[in-house]
Amino acid sequence: IKFIIISIIILAIVVIAAKYITDPGFRSLIDSKIFNKQVSENNLPTIELKSDDNPISFAYDNHIGIFSKNTLSIYDQKGKIENELSINITTPLINTNEKYLIISEKGGNKFYVINSTSILWQGSVDGKIEKVNINSNGYVSIIITNSTHTSIVIAFNADGNELFKTFLHSTYAMCAAISNNNNYLAIGEVDYSGTVIKSNIRIMSIENAETIYNYKSSNNSIVTNINYSNKDIATCMFSDSIVNVTPTSSEKIYDLNEKMSFSNIDMKQHASIIESQSSGLFSYEYQLKLISTSNKAERLYVLNKLPKQTVAAGDFIALNYGNSVDIVNKNGNLKKNYTSSKQIKDIIIGEHIAGIIYKDKLEIINL
Repeated sequence: IKFIIISIIILAIVVIAAKYITDPGFRSLIDSKIFNKQVSENNLPTIELKSDDNPISFAYDNHIGIFSKNTLSIYDQKGKIENELSINITTPLINTNEKYLIISEKGGNKFYVINSTSILWQGSVDGKIEKVNINSNGYVSIIITNSTHTSIVIAFNADGNELFKTFLHSTYAMCAAISNNNNYLAIGEVDYSGTVIKSNIRIMSIENAETIYNYKSSNNSIVTNINYSNKDIATCMFSDSIVNVTPTSSEKIYDLNEKMSFSNIDMKQHASIIESQSSGLFSYEYQLKLISTSNKAERLYVLNKLPKQTVAAGDFIALNYGNSVDIVNKNGNLKKNYTSSKQIKDIIIGEHIAGIIYKDKLEIINL
């Protein structure tokens, strides 16, 4: 009898666990009633937005930044203003990494580097800024164009000192990033000059300002993003694959295909893929696959429908369904479920904070 009771308990646990994993409705019920993961509109810290001022909102570390009319307003996790910075920029390009952010004029030459809530330094370049990137120590890479070169990549240290420039004559720099140990610069380049498109990842030594490794992708594969979440491993997104590139080698992490609706490498040491589910033991239409870029281990989070938007940072990815948002951690577990009676305009996420954006307000979820 004791054996039968234990067997029944184990079977019940397995059935409940399977239903929790594969049935989003049942999972939502358990998360809200037992695990207290559900939050809703009008019950969170709120920042008022003036839509006529065309505010641009973003999240980083545990802050919310709102840029409007040459002013960057920085808020804490309770929605209280921490600082207001004068930023003489019209059309901003913004990149963040933990407590650091860089904001520049798109197509202009000015940029500002911010540490937490204060301007650390500011600068300008000779050329038009196309993209900016900052690492977790405040090192900066900027891609510019001018009349002489297709692309120029400039590296700066955290004190604002220029380290070196790299001039590209026949390829276009699509993305660039500096490793979090400050030792390497990775540049994603595309060559459109031939009959087939060619992409490559150039790894440069910061100390010697020279190329030490070059990864070449398959023909007609376009590089779109680079993320240094490991100290010397550049995770690179291509149109057909995700590849790790180090100073001495390369390794393909995942092949992308037509089944995939979203792909992202902005999480820390993880790639995220949303794909349609093929037939199997359990019935569901879509799944979020979280892939470790360190060891290729995979975690799954079942979706009952396709999200309209995904954003990721740190250990989290947020999925916007229009009237609700799921925030999922790197282990494939739900962190927060947000519900609303209104249509959500946008979502933003940082390492420890997320924002739900409407036309007239922004609601804060602490992670």
